Amino acid sequence: MAETVHGPLPFQEAIDFFRAKVRLPTRTWTDLWEGMHSRAFVVAGAVKAELLADFQEAVGRAIAEGRTLNDFRKDFDAIVARHGWSYNGGRGWRSAVIYNTNLRMAHSAGRWAQIQRVKARRPFIRYSAVLDSRTRPEHRAWHGTVLPADHPFWQSHMPPNGWNCRCTVQSYSQRDLDRLGMKQSPPPATPEETVAVNTPQGRVAVRVPKGIDPGFAYNPGEAAFGRGADLAAMRRHGPFTPLQAPGGDRPASPPDLRAVRTTTRLGPPARTENDLRQALRDAIGGDERIFTDPTGARVSIGQGLVDHYLDGGGRRDGREAFFPLLPELIERPQEIWVGFARDEATGKVVLRRRYVTIFDLGRDRVVGLVADLDGHRFAGVTFFRGGPTGAGRLRSGLRVHERDAGED
Repeated sequence: MAETVHGPLPFQEAIDFFRAKVRLPTRTWTDLWEGMHSRAFVVAGAVKAELLADFQEAVGRAIAEGRTLNDFRKDFDAIVARHGWSYNGGRGWRSAVIYNTNLRMAHSAGRWAQIQRVKARRPFIRYSAVLDSRTRPEHRAWHGTVLPADHPFWQSHMPPNGWNCRCTVQSYSQRDLDRLGMKQSPPPATPEETVAVNTPQGRVAVRVPKGIDPGFAYNPGEAAFGRGADLAAMRRHGPFTPLQAPGGDRPASPPDLRAVRTTTRLGPPARTENDLRQALRDAIGGDERIFTDPTGARVSIGQGLVDHYLDGGGRRDGREAFFPLLPELIERPQEIWVGFARDEATGKVVLRRRYVTIFDLGRDRVVGLVADLDGHRFAGVTFFRGGPTGAGRLRSGLRVHERDAGED
């Protein structure tokens, strides 16, 4: 087990990357996969909100202050004792995994942000391995590879490329390469292999580039920030591709939800765009309002919901009549689910929350809201309503909240 003896020097981009993460409870390390980790802070087996918060604070302090593994282990011991947490593996191994993986991913993402900022002047990236007895053969072969910053190689091979990988990258200008006697490399071959990983659903086969550990074949910075200038051209609402962890395509088959009564009255149909916008104002008390859900997450609802509705290009379907249910849907949902999607134009991964409630409105109607992480809060982007069977497409991913049956 390689351990970081001296804490790495802190830098702002790495700090910002880590602070933007949202805490998610998980049972195993395969609950999230690759780029999902750029949007969420998880510790496998840590499901209590207070436990996760303490771990995130301790890791964040290590990143911001350049604290060592020994420093972190003191925090680790105190957190474990305070919460009575039982975990798999020995204390030395588990604390090192949490510390090293989070710090190396944060520094990789921060380095990517720096590279994107200066790539007009320094458009080349060089792969650098440590070259000692512990270096993986493939990583040794990649050492010295020089490719443009926008080359697809960096989408999957940006270090770290496995558990305890110590590889790094540097950026260079053409003048730097000329001065150092270096030149752009031919792209390395990137053959894939099939590897089996253990998941709660059993062993699942995944395809990964040879030499990269399962779960590491992604660029943490690209997943968090996107590909530099391309972000300016990104459409806010897509095109997005849903992401799944290994075994995640197998349905969880949650039990059917029982419709709940509400005293909220539905609104009138809207005939014009102004009517639509006024319907939302009447429902939330203005053009924008921030709600807090049962997990403590802040959700901003504003005219972007109407914009998305109008951008659809199809006929208006009367969903504005259900706008008055938005406060209840966010503050007292039957369920909250979390999922991830990747913007195909930029590679950026978004974290999405889906709020679901089936209301008894004379006939049962499912009402749902999709909200994307936007800075340190979520912003509502899509609002649904339909028959009870429509709840199925909303109820996937990780369920992070379930209303107590006694609250119905």
